[in-house]
Amino acid sequence: WWDNTRQCYWTLDDPQRSAPGRDASVGAFYSCDPLPSFCASVPVGACFGISQWLDAPPPGIQRYTPAQVAGRLAKTFVLTAIEIGMAPEEKVHTDDPAGTAAYRRTWVGIPVWLWVNNPTPSSWGPEPKTATLGGVTVTATAKVQSLTWNSGDGQNVTCGAGTPFNAVAYANTAAVDSPTCGLRYQHTSKGGTFTVSATTNWVVEWSGGGQTGNIQMPTTSTSTTLRVGELQSVNVVTPAGDTNH
Repeated sequence: WWDNTRQCYWTLDDPQRSAPGRDASVGAFYSCDPLPSFCASVPVGACFGISQWLDAPPPGIQRYTPAQVAGRLAKTFVLTAIEIGMAPEEKVHTDDPAGTAAYRRTWVGIPVWLWVNNPTPSSWGPEPKTATLGGVTVTATAKVQSLTWNSGDGQNVTCGAGTPFNAVAYANTAAVDSPTCGLRYQHTSKGGTFTVSATTNWVVEWSGGGQTGNIQMPTTSTSTTLRVGELQSVNVVTPAGDTNH
């Protein structure tokens, strides 16, 4: 910002240097740099800007507020969708024709387990970052607020990270529901296939300059397909009149 009285341009020093005994949440260092034409008229080495501490910014200069720094810092987060963990897993089944690609298959009434597979800071958080702009330092952390699964048949389940299915531990045992995140299909579709999606809601929590706040971030989402079949049963009347299923 041009200061006609002092014949120089004011700028906010970036980065800021330490100022013992000064309150960085109030003031900052600013420089007043002269015009190149002025520098041409004075001896070499005699032209330089003056950097000084000011409790209030000079005319035309607006410091970053902590919220402004947090907003710029939030834009640097690259948040990704989760990697879907699910039981049933993707595989080729023994009754599939040769050459069939791996896919997920379950049956009406059978528990489906859902979880976040291989979570990372960018896909599940927390992911912290710190930045200093215009003398204001802010620390921000991206976190997951919630994870919502859509089954494709009208069910919505909101969970945490879920519990991975342990195929070895549950081998040759009755099917059980996930203790933390799962669902069961009550019917199949005309094509027998549903799209299962996972949508993650993010928030960035920040603090700095004596202030705190939250910034809602765009959601991330991913999906997979699941084939749902039906297991049929037949009632048979025995000669004795008993009914077996």
